[in-house]
Amino acid sequence: MTPDTAVRVMDALAEGLGDTKKICIHLYGGEPFTNLAAIRAMVKRAKEFNPPRFTFAVTTNGTVLSDAVIDVLDAGKFQVVLSIDGPTAVHDECRRGVNGAPTHNDVMRFLDAVRSRTSCYVWGAAVVRSGWRLIQATEYLRTLPVHAIKAQAVRLAAGTPYALTPEEHELYKEDLRAVGRRVIEELEAGKFPLDNRFGSRVLQLLVGGERVRFCDAGNTNFGITPSGSVLACLLLGNDARLGHIDDDPHTWREAGRKWKARPLRSKCHSCKYLAMCGGGCPAALSVCGEEECDIVAANCDVATAIFEHFKDNKEDLLTLAGITD
Repeated sequence: MTPDTAVRVMDALAEGLGDTKKICIHLYGGEPFTNLAAIRAMVKRAKEFNPPRFTFAVTTNGTVLSDAVIDVLDAGKFQVVLSIDGPTAVHDECRRGVNGAPTHNDVMRFLDAVRSRTSCYVWGAAVVRSGWRLIQATEYLRTLPVHAIKAQAVRLAAGTPYALTPEEHELYKEDLRAVGRRVIEELEAGKFPLDNRFGSRVLQLLVGGERVRFCDAGNTNFGITPSGSVLACLLLGNDARLGHIDDDPHTWREAGRKWKARPLRSKCHSCKYLAMCGGGCPAALSVCGEEECDIVAANCDVATAIFEHFKDNKEDLLTLAGITD
């Protein structure tokens, strides 16, 4: 993406999402910091809006570190999702540089620089793959100086390298229940859970709401390609194309509403988890199919267990919404 296109993205979103007070730009790659010029242009343009409308987040592998990167992170007050799959041996098995060099030490240096030289909020994020359990990943992430953690199963078709085996799939669900028990312990102590993967569903149960869709892709969430195409979801590619940033924003907003209104799969209508799931992630389902459904169901079960644990002390759940005494 060129810096000019990056600025045009900001202006198109400001115009197209005129009914939205705050807009978060979340940068993905490849590795976003190989294109620092475009990021810098976005941060600079954001500061020209009064009142401020834009916030920033970035998912990074932490291998591109320089004073310029730290400066732009601090200037944009980014939320940083930093990929750290595990300790050295686990992380370096998959995450190597173009020359084959291991990257775990680079990621640790990146984390130290961000924490010591910026006010950014940092998530430690791990991909759980074959041979590496969810509980191992979460316990490792808890040893790091991060504000929050997230670890999720790799989205790969069954039988492909690194995909969870059927036995590991069952262990993953067992580990989800262990994560849920840790969440209960933290809530009972009045703490915001370090791993808050169940928070939105627990709060949904608390207020009695239903999830109409798995996410709000096409309505308030959009993906934008380096060339400026507007997609309902980047993971679905051109199958979810709504238009271009140079189009009248009303056209891609309306196209997004129509895309979002597509019918649910027939099996979803009879699923007991529909109100908490909203039909599943179309991108993940297209790759993982029933295994993805099974993991979502397990997440719903754990969220329900957390909610039920606090049925006589529901005020304790308000911590999940950032509400404290």
